Amino acid sequence: MELLTVRFAQIATQIDATTAQINALQVHLSELQEHKQQLLSVEQACQSALSQTYTALMMLHHVDPSQVPVFKEALTDKFNTEVIAQLPASTEPTPEPEPTPEPDAPVGDTFEIQTAPVIDVDALPEPDETVTVAELNQVSIQVIRKLASKKKVGGSGTRAEIASRLAGLVTKDEIWKAA
Repeated sequence: MELLTVRFAQIATQIDATTAQINALQVHLSELQEHKQQLLSVEQACQSALSQTYTALMMLHHVDPSQVPVFKEALTDKFNTEVIAQLPASTEPTPEPEPTPEPDAPVGDTFEIQTAPVIDVDALPEPDETVTVAELNQVSIQVIRKLASKKKVGGSGTRAEIASRLAGLVTKDEIWKAA
């Protein structure tokens, strides 16, 4: 009978250790999810900034193209600083718990963190570049129909259908003027 009691105590200890690991992993998962949310917010802010920069570039090109180099220099100056801004960390990093390998899992496996590509500010599209279907789908249906009429392309159907007919025929500058 004492043999079963010892075995029962061993299993209870293993359960407690596994429960502690699960709790630590849940805390770590929560921290990673919060960090992921912060990254998504930063990505959205960057996309918004790029969109606003593009709009400003198109407006400047339309109003006074000679000022485009000045605008580019101002952007370059902003990015040549060592630190643009530094936000406080949301939480203190906690050490990761040591994973316990499972019987079937090979020991020593590592995971690589994939990083997003760096956005090149110099790669802003030129005003005379033609647009894609995805870009046309972001334009109002009235502007798409106006462009279709101007390019002598059928203006009936859904936005996606008209956009697919216009893709490669319309430049960003023409969209700006039509809007």
